[in-house]
Amino acid sequence: MNENSHPYDPYRDQPANPGPAAASEAGAAQHGAGHQQNAAYGQQGAGHGQPNAGYGQAQGSAYAGQGAPQGTQTLDALPANVKGVYEGPLSGQPTTESDAKLWSMFSHLAVLLGHLLSWGFLGWIGPLIIFLMYKDRNRFVRYNAAEALNGAIAVVIAQVVLGVVLGIFGFVTLGLGFAAFPLVGIPALIQLIFAIIGAVRANQGEWWNYPLNIRLVK
Repeated sequence: MNENSHPYDPYRDQPANPGPAAASEAGAAQHGAGHQQNAAYGQQGAGHGQPNAGYGQAQGSAYAGQGAPQGTQTLDALPANVKGVYEGPLSGQPTTESDAKLWSMFSHLAVLLGHLLSWGFLGWIGPLIIFLMYKDRNRFVRYNAAEALNGAIAVVIAQVVLGVVLGIFGFVTLGLGFAAFPLVGIPALIQLIFAIIGAVRANQGEWWNYPLNIRLVK
């Protein structure tokens, strides 16, 4: 105790100049507090970033789902309340939906070409070729080709029957009945109308029955 100091001096027990060790301890305490504050801010920033990351993942998944290719068997399932559909399994390589619509439409258009070139007697050739090509690959193509093929076969049968009947009628009437012979082309004309409707429906992916058909092939 300094003899010259006042007995009630408040600074008598404190050192006049702190040493280097005390300064170091104070700096370390301030540096540790700064680290704790930065860590708290970092955690808060990470918490704010998590919802954005989740939004980005969800948005990316949605865009990925939109860009995914469509299935190849959408027109291969069995439809309800449609006559003449093959219900067995298909063993061939499946085709795409666009190709199924395209070849189904060609099945009906081939009937138009065959009827126009042969007056109704060769409309079955085109549908038969498409039927043999796709009967084990796609149910929709098989159905449309079979529907067009059955219609063409029905036209040939009807024309043969009409030709025989009108021929007999012509002989009985001493040739007068032969004037009605152009009626033989009526069945082909009816199927031409059905084939046009069938081609439009097939291009739209619809299962459509001919109103009149014998359906020998399925």
